[in-house]
Amino acid sequence: MKKFILTVQKSVLTLSIVAVMSSAHAASESTEIAQLRQEVQELRAMLQHYVQQPASTQFTTQAKATISSSPQASQLKLKSGAEVSLYGYIRADASYQAKGASTMYNNISGVPLKDTAEAAQQKDRLHSTANVSRIGLNFTTPTAAGDVGGKLEMDFFGGASRDQFRIRHAYLTFDKWLLGQTWSTFIAPEYYPETIDAATYVGGALQRSPLVRYSDNITANTSFALSVEDPKYTASSDPENKMRLPAFVGRVNHKFENGSMLSGRSFVAEKKTRNDDAWAWGVGIGGKYQLTPTTFLKADYNHIKGDGRFLMWSNSSYAIDDQNNIHSNEFDSISTGITHQFTSQFRSTLGYGYMKAKSDNTFARLNRDSSNQNKELWQGWINGMYNPYKPITLGMEYVYGERETFDGRTGADNRINMMASYDF
Repeated sequence: MKKFILTVQKSVLTLSIVAVMSSAHAASESTEIAQLRQEVQELRAMLQHYVQQPASTQFTTQAKATISSSPQASQLKLKSGAEVSLYGYIRADASYQAKGASTMYNNISGVPLKDTAEAAQQKDRLHSTANVSRIGLNFTTPTAAGDVGGKLEMDFFGGASRDQFRIRHAYLTFDKWLLGQTWSTFIAPEYYPETIDAATYVGGALQRSPLVRYSDNITANTSFALSVEDPKYTASSDPENKMRLPAFVGRVNHKFENGSMLSGRSFVAEKKTRNDDAWAWGVGIGGKYQLTPTTFLKADYNHIKGDGRFLMWSNSSYAIDDQNNIHSNEFDSISTGITHQFTSQFRSTLGYGYMKAKSDNTFARLNRDSSNQNKELWQGWINGMYNPYKPITLGMEYVYGERETFDGRTGADNRINMMASYDF
């Protein structure tokens, strides 16, 4: 090999010298001669360096190139031809609760009211869990008509006690269609300020619905989505519910050149009991504004009438009077926050959430003495996230919030949250 390279070197040098001598007869080509001489010197140095390289270095370079071009270890190919990738994280959470609800994670709408026995019992407590740990699989199968995709994602954050196995996402995609369970088209988690609390704060939502969604691009930076969804109403969100129609949801998204984003959403849904029915509706607008390359602002606003399912920490959808008539709740909510990346390893978020229900309607009058329905909710929080290494995140957060019932009673949430996460 070494002799072969030396032969190549001599041949190239000979041809180059001949070319230089031939072109020297033309005075007008003096610039090209100088350029050719420089190229000959560079070529000679390069070949000499190559000859002196040990064989093991060459094999190491080839091995690195092969590894970098191969799929990651978490990717598999099944006999059916489907490509599968595994992802998720292992996460441990802890919380010191000076005041708050009986559960570890956020439950601002149900924190104990001031001067009650429950409030005295649920203060000065330490909680810990690993229930938020998550595992997921992404699937892709090539077909003659295009790729068919799928996702299956699970965690242990289900049930009323938030410690049961549950399916977060389970859907398939084909072309512009999605069928299965995933985030509701109405909610916008990408516009909620970052939190350590896995249950989000006031103004946030975690609604995942069985749905059929169609989405497409209007322009290169603008897209839309339409869906029919089953919000999975509960006895607390929709008393005596007799659902017969899905919710109809629409959304428009726009991306700006500087990285900022904006979306508008709306929905309508029928609410029906055995004796009455009404239409619920809602509109939302949210966005992300890139203030600087390392600082961005997020905000999301919603106005909803007659629904308590799409957004968390709101009241029941409606109240039923003694004549079995439906009376809808109506409220506004906002969530906003600013995040700054101080270094490549540390970022911090300051956030605020607020919900205000209409207090001069029949719903408020029927729930005036209720300890479960609220006129106002708010929470403020600040956190820091540290990434000492790429797969590891350490975080700490302080949150304080209050709720007020329709008759003026109040309760407080006062906690410090901590977490450690390993992504894979």
